[in-house]
Amino acid sequence: MIPTLNSRIFPAKLLLFGEHVLLLGATALAVPVPAFGGQWAWGAHFDRHHDRLLQFSGSEALQSLEIIDTEQFRRDLEAGLFFQSNIPTGYGLGSSGALCAAIYHLYCGDKTTDLSELKQVFARMESFFHGNSSGIDPLTSYVGESILIQNKTEVQQTLPQKWATGMPTVFLIDSQLPRRTGPLVEWFLAQSAEAEFLQYLSKEYLPAHEATLQAWLSADADLFWPNLRRVSAFQFEKFAPMIPKTVYDCWKKSLDRQDFVLKVCGAGGGGFVLGFARNKEIAQNAANQNPILFPLD
Repeated sequence: MIPTLNSRIFPAKLLLFGEHVLLLGATALAVPVPAFGGQWAWGAHFDRHHDRLLQFSGSEALQSLEIIDTEQFRRDLEAGLFFQSNIPTGYGLGSSGALCAAIYHLYCGDKTTDLSELKQVFARMESFFHGNSSGIDPLTSYVGESILIQNKTEVQQTLPQKWATGMPTVFLIDSQLPRRTGPLVEWFLAQSAEAEFLQYLSKEYLPAHEATLQAWLSADADLFWPNLRRVSAFQFEKFAPMIPKTVYDCWKKSLDRQDFVLKVCGAGGGGFVLGFARNKEIAQNAANQNPILFPLD
C-alpha cells in the first residue's frame, strides 16, 4: 500500500450555519473548504506532528476499529509517510477531521457509504484528538459535499440550489487571536439554561438562524440577507465572549452597512470570523484591516 504525491486531497470543513445552537438541536450546515486541505506524502518529515501520528496509529481510538489496517499505517509512517496539510490548527476548520478522513480512505478495507455509519466511525477516530467528537468534521471532509445536520445527529448530503444572480461571497477574517472551544461551549450551555437568554434564543435567534440557512439552501437572496443580519446583530449583542476584540470595530461597522455581514465562526472568541459580502471586492475591503482573507469560492 504505497500512497503517492498525487493522492486524494481532503478539504477543510466549515460549519457555515449552526454554531453553538447545533448543541440545542437546531439545523446546521457544514461545507467543505477547498482553499485548505491535506494529502498523504512521502519524505523525511519527522517532527512532533509525525510523533503524534505514530501515537494515533497505536491508540485505542484507532486500534478498536478493526476495519482500519493500523499495522500498515504504522509501518508507512515509520517509512516516511506524513500528512501534508495547510489547514490551520485551532481555527475550527477541521484539521484533525481531514486527517481522519484520509486515514479511513487509505487504510479501511471495508468502506461504507452509509453516512450514519461513517459518522460513527469518524467520531471514534477523532476522539483521540478531542476526547469526544460528533464525527461531522471528518465526514464533511471525506464526502467533500455539504452536510445538513438535524436534531444533533441526523446527517444527509445536500446540494444548495444555484443562485441565479448575486451569490454571496463567503470569506474568513483571521482575528490573530488564539481560541479555546471548551470554555465558550460551556458558557453558551450555561447561558442557555437561563430562562431569559433561552427565551431570546427561541423567539429571536433560532427563527432567524433557521430562515438564514433555508434561504441559503434555496438561493433566496431576499430572505437570506435580512435574516443573516438579524443573526449577526444578535450575536454581537448577546454572544460578547465570542466576538474577537480585534474584529469588534469591523463587526460593529458592518451592522450599519448593507454590503457585508459578519458572524461567529465555530466556537468563536478567536481564530477566524466568518463573513458574507455582496461581492469579492466588498469582501476584500471589509477585511483590509486584517492580514489574511480566504475567499471560499
